Amino acid sequence: MVTPHAYGDTTINNHTILETPSSASNPRNRRIVMEEIIITQPETNPDIPTVLPLPVVTSQPDSGTLLKSLPGANINSNGPITGIAQYRGLYGDRVAVTMDNEIVLSGGPNAMDAPLSYAPPLLLESLALNTGITPVSESQESIGGHITATLDRGDFADTKDGELSGAFNSRYGSVDDGFNQALKVVGANDQHKVAALASFDEGSDAETGDGKTLVDTSYRRERYDLSYAWQNDASTFTIAGGKLDTEDTGTPALPMDILYIDTDIANFTASTEYRGITYKARTGYRHVDHRMDNFSLRSNANPMMYRQNDAHGRQFTWGGSADIPIDLGVVSIGIDGATTVHDALITNPNMAMFAVKNFADAERDIYGLFVQWRGVAGAWDLEAGARYNHVNMDSDTVYAQGMMAMMQGMVDSLAGDFNNSQRKQNFDNIDIVLKAARSLNDTTNISIGAGRKNRAPSYQELYLWLPLEATGGLADGRTYVGNLDLDSEVNHEFNIGVDWRDGDFYANGQVFFRKVDDFIQGTPSGNMTANMLAAMMSGQTPLQFNNIDAELYGFDGRYGVLLNDAWRLDGVLSYVRGENKDNGDNLYRITPLSHQLGLTWQRGPLTGTLESVLYARQSKTSKFNDEKKTAGYGLVNLRGHYQFNDYFNLSAGIENLLDKDYVDHLSGYNRNADSDIAIGDRLPGRGRNLFIAVNVNW
Repeated sequence: MVTPHAYGDTTINNHTILETPSSASNPRNRRIVMEEIIITQPETNPDIPTVLPLPVVTSQPDSGTLLKSLPGANINSNGPITGIAQYRGLYGDRVAVTMDNEIVLSGGPNAMDAPLSYAPPLLLESLALNTGITPVSESQESIGGHITATLDRGDFADTKDGELSGAFNSRYGSVDDGFNQALKVVGANDQHKVAALASFDEGSDAETGDGKTLVDTSYRRERYDLSYAWQNDASTFTIAGGKLDTEDTGTPALPMDILYIDTDIANFTASTEYRGITYKARTGYRHVDHRMDNFSLRSNANPMMYRQNDAHGRQFTWGGSADIPIDLGVVSIGIDGATTVHDALITNPNMAMFAVKNFADAERDIYGLFVQWRGVAGAWDLEAGARYNHVNMDSDTVYAQGMMAMMQGMVDSLAGDFNNSQRKQNFDNIDIVLKAARSLNDTTNISIGAGRKNRAPSYQELYLWLPLEATGGLADGRTYVGNLDLDSEVNHEFNIGVDWRDGDFYANGQVFFRKVDDFIQGTPSGNMTANMLAAMMSGQTPLQFNNIDAELYGFDGRYGVLLNDAWRLDGVLSYVRGENKDNGDNLYRITPLSHQLGLTWQRGPLTGTLESVLYARQSKTSKFNDEKKTAGYGLVNLRGHYQFNDYFNLSAGIENLLDKDYVDHLSGYNRNADSDIAIGDRLPGRGRNLFIAVNVNW
């Protein structure tokens, strides 16, 4: 269900859903919980605001497409399952994505395994978005927002007797002949729970609205998860292990495709209450082996230009906190950490001597300490938090070999400069978040938030020593070089929100402003050696990651009305503007003004929705990134859902009903010469898609 958070809290389907202040008579229990919008599996009796059941909201294999239903959120799409989350104009490492309370590691240098690719839609229990400024307790670095993906591992039983339950989901989409299946089996009583999850996703190249083939958009992914959970009246813990196996999956907006991504995942979470204090602990581990190339899934007529990149990533995360009740609220104190190592080697199977060590055990370790208070002062619900992060980064020495003499000399010079530089870098950052909210009357609540958030550079931004496109998924076709002199980004943000509900009507939204000092942006490189080398390799000089000053501002929100017992309207409106304040240019890959409006009819077990999706023209594009303008467009979608009984339901629909030929501004540029789409043209959207989904529960 999509629900805007307001005041107080309760739990529905194991998700925190916030209620109005009237339910919170005890000041100690009355507290602000993070404003949040949650998409969950369907409920039987939806209320305002609308229920968005996961199998119906999207028929695509990328969970990131669900974000398009949320105000201010979207995805940068580089492939069928390579969607990078965007919120209010910021994306990539700036948006924290967590699963099982741990930050999700992207093992590849171009984010082919984007964080949400680890959570296939049919395995999701919920996808939650923090609206506004993320509390300091929720994530270490969340300058651009926070998204939480939760896998559906079932519930504990109500009695000591063991129960076996489960679900099977299957879905087919015509536009890419895509099949998606998921299986859940849960054995539980009131104290123990064992859950096994499995999913399989496979699809062919999709088609556009004018009948062209989106070559290099086929995909194949398997995801497995096994968990054990225990609880009593005061304590609970969960231990889980999982595996992701992605094979032969296209990323047409990037210079290479996925041959395989093999990821091992382990997590442990625990909480207990002792003398009124709630203690929490967590640990997580991820190991990624990732191979990509530019010749297996796409044609390459020049064997000397074959490139294969073997990337590896390892991450260990941990955290602990205590929630301490006081007279006017709750104080939370915690520590957390994440240690990460990335390594990547580029080779050519036709040239044994060719090798480029583009990342050599690039380390990024972050250690944090936070304190947060949530409480009450008169009519106001308040939140105040502070966080200190220490980020330590380092890299081993790099090299490249097997190139032509002139190029080899320039490469050796760049490698020598990098290896002789001060590669060990430290960043000390302080975040501060202040929030206040209150009820003005029986129908209207207001909220105000202000904060200072930081992000230290990524390992690509710091340690990309050779002009390459290993940029965390920017997908602008430009080569980049890193910068060891980068400072942390500092985001100063202010937003004000209104939540209004009167009878059958509701509307809520926020106006926001972000001033980002030392925003990390590609600007023309001043490194003459790198410029000459890049011009020889690609015919274009590289960009270098540098600090600039940027501003982002806009508004987003939701509204709706219950027309009668059977009909209702629900809308989502989003706008963001991003500016480079150093030179008056625009920021890259910013979503244009968008509006979604759904007309839903429900009668008993049958629900149908007719949806309009509108995107405005985007003419405010980035000159530095050679970003092309895009035209506005409108889509019509039709979806239906029938609940036969408690155990079986059926969903079906038609996306892009009118088979519109359009271009999403956040899609990348085609890099595959075999495609019906010209190289360098922005990838069009998918054409008409008829889908059907079956869900069986027991």
